[in-house]
Amino acid sequence: MTATHQIETTDVIICGCGPTGALLSALLGRKSVKNVVLEKEKDIVTDPRGIALDEDGIRLLQEIGLYDKVHTEIGEFIGWLFFTSGKQGLNTKPFMQMNLSTTEGGTGHVAAICHKQPTLEKNIRLAASKCPSSELRLGTTVVAIEEDEAWVRARYIDANGETRWIQGKFLVGADGKTGFIRKNYLEPKGVALQTLSG
Repeated sequence: MTATHQIETTDVIICGCGPTGALLSALLGRKSVKNVVLEKEKDIVTDPRGIALDEDGIRLLQEIGLYDKVHTEIGEFIGWLFFTSGKQGLNTKPFMQMNLSTTEGGTGHVAAICHKQPTLEKNIRLAASKCPSSELRLGTTVVAIEEDEAWVRARYIDANGETRWIQGKFLVGADGKTGFIRKNYLEPKGVALQTLSG
């Protein structure tokens, strides 16, 4: 990077605007922490990649002002969950069962809900966009990251095809397991996704 590049400054750069990135933006925005979200897709992906939220996830939706939408628009409680070995399909007697519709946990919410991810994302993005300290930049593609002791910088292509630079004190990779951050920044540094065999 040369000194001729104009660099925008924010507090936190968030790469990815799925539920995690949008939620972080909304939470930071509610605390007046300046943040910019860079997301390559212009629209919400309609593929429902996630299906459930636990009571802590519900609590976080409540924190950003979405509790009235949790059981009306976003999802519904799961009810009973049965665990089987799978050896005989659905005819196998469950070895354990849990009632996830109770509010006996520590948060006062049901243990889990089954959600519609596109609807969840839409509502979280709306909550984030209402925060003056949060800015969602859709249709932008991160192409490089650099850092020094003071800043982390991201070079990205904006929605108009222009190359831009932004710097912040923190950069958060919320662009998924195949996203730019993991594949082009973390893995080359030896930071790999840990998996369990079996």
